[in-house]
Amino acid sequence: MVLAPEHPLVDKLTSEAQQAQVRDYKIQADRQTEIERTAADKEKTGVFTGAYAINPVNGQRIPIWIADYVLMTYGTGAIMAVPAHDERDFDFALKFGLPIIPVIERRTAGLRAPSGTVP
Repeated sequence: MVLAPEHPLVDKLTSEAQQAQVRDYKIQADRQTEIERTAADKEKTGVFTGAYAINPVNGQRIPIWIADYVLMTYGTGAIMAVPAHDERDFDFALKFGLPIIPVIERRTAGLRAPSGTVP
């Protein structure tokens, strides 16, 4: 799970051990424009808050991070990252060694790919 650095829950969720890193990251993110933060070619950055959410589907703990590619001005400022199916989330997960779990099964039986594409 990833929150925008300016999300109101960040300070409430951040563990004591992570407070300095989170504070420094929030300052760094605040210096960027939204365009800079969401640029497709920008290296993904982020900081672990030290907190976890519980996945309501399977009961597993999910680490809560903050990252500058998540914005408060878009949606809720919080995402349930799906790195197997979203390029930004994939890049973030790869960089920080987070699990990449497919949640959508591609079924191609009986379907034909459009001509000129690879199935």
